[in-house]
Amino acid sequence: MEIHSFEFFLLLLAAVGTWVNSFLMLQPTITRKTKTHPMPWTRYYETLFTDDPADSPKFGRQEYWNTVYKKESNFSWYAEWEDLKPFVTEFIPSCQSSILLPGVGNDAVLIDMYKDGYTNLTAMDYAPEAIERCEDMFQTEDDGNKPTIEFRVADARDLQGWDSCYFGGILEKGTLDAIYLSGGKNKTLATENLQFAFSELTRCLKPGGIWMSIAGVVDQEIQELFESKNEEWTCLVGYGELYITQDGYTSNNIDGSLLVFEKNKELKDDKMTDKFNRRKKGILMSI
Repeated sequence: MEIHSFEFFLLLLAAVGTWVNSFLMLQPTITRKTKTHPMPWTRYYETLFTDDPADSPKFGRQEYWNTVYKKESNFSWYAEWEDLKPFVTEFIPSCQSSILLPGVGNDAVLIDMYKDGYTNLTAMDYAPEAIERCEDMFQTEDDGNKPTIEFRVADARDLQGWDSCYFGGILEKGTLDAIYLSGGKNKTLATENLQFAFSELTRCLKPGGIWMSIAGVVDQEIQELFESKNEEWTCLVGYGELYITQDGYTSNNIDGSLLVFEKNKELKDDKMTDKFNRRKKGILMSI
């Protein structure tokens, strides 16, 4: 029987389709969710932080954030606990781990983590109003037991008095994005702010501890900062990677890039640290 070229093409296409379908049936179950935010997170951040680029340094000031948190009782950047839980429980399986949530804002993830057994939490934010919102949320959810969460007002760029190598995990969602964008059009200042926060926060993580970032603005920059100290860190989930948990949850269900690193050891250079701190002091005093 003679088969014309067009018929042969259709048969070949059908065969390829059958093979692809069979291949996909063998893959892990992938949970997908419908995104509810009206615009991509990167664009949302841009509208939030750069409505007036000439005045954008205000986003590095406490007064601005205090005003923001007075308007909303709670809001979760990038992902809610339901989205994050499969990844946090896989990388930080022990509920007894001491975990820092920097720039926590009014994020209800804090309460949900606590309800799921992660009770050794430290919630930190630059804005006092944010910490008040967190405390209010726990009063609303009061079950008669006093929460073991520690609430602290602090600037992630300058954590003097905080112990080095203390926390077993750090979970930041958009905090480094916000810190970078607070520099506005001044990219040098923006980069300096990011470096200060990165240096201070990673200092507080103990060897063997896990760093988790959810970012949409400086995800690539975060990757580069860790790579610049590759002797200290092991990359578990890198920039641009799709991660699938053992239960089949995929990182593309998070509205932002998931970055995960494990701290191998703490390297200290006293001369470099002194130089870095003096430069940081001068810049922070000028803001």
